[in-house]
Amino acid sequence: AEKLNAKDAFDVLVIGGGPAGAAAAIYAARKGIRTGVAAERFGGQVLDTMAIENFISVKETEGPKLARALEEHVREYDVDSMNLQRAAALIPAGADGLHEVKMDSGASLKARTLILATGARWREMNVPGEQEYRGRGVAYCPHCDGPLFKGKRVAVIGGGNSGVEAA
Repeated sequence: AEKLNAKDAFDVLVIGGGPAGAAAAIYAARKGIRTGVAAERFGGQVLDTMAIENFISVKETEGPKLARALEEHVREYDVDSMNLQRAAALIPAGADGLHEVKMDSGASLKARTLILATGARWREMNVPGEQEYRGRGVAYCPHCDGPLFKGKRVAVIGGGNSGVEAA
């Protein structure tokens, strides 16, 4: 991926490289808007999902494969991208009309418009075996992975009604 030039301002800067961030970048770039994407992990949470069977028009795929396809699609357009960069601070636009995003790496990016597509993260329980069995029995999405456990004994952990709904 190309490195973003911190000295230049973007018309649109997308923070996040998951499906929503990729879609935003593609749509902006297709309109001829100078677009940048900064992502902690291009693909986002999709990278952690092994079996995807609920993505309309795709019978089944794997998260890392879908993440690669998202990144390849973004690269088809004139989008400057920076992967492995975590946004640390947002400074709203001043008199120059440019918002500034400071990254953990020390880089600073400016844009007239920001799209925050930072997604979500699975909540980890930090119990023994969780990391070792992630994707091999430990799952975080009942809608995605629940059907894989049909007819099996499972433990469901969730706050409020979410655990009951998942079960």
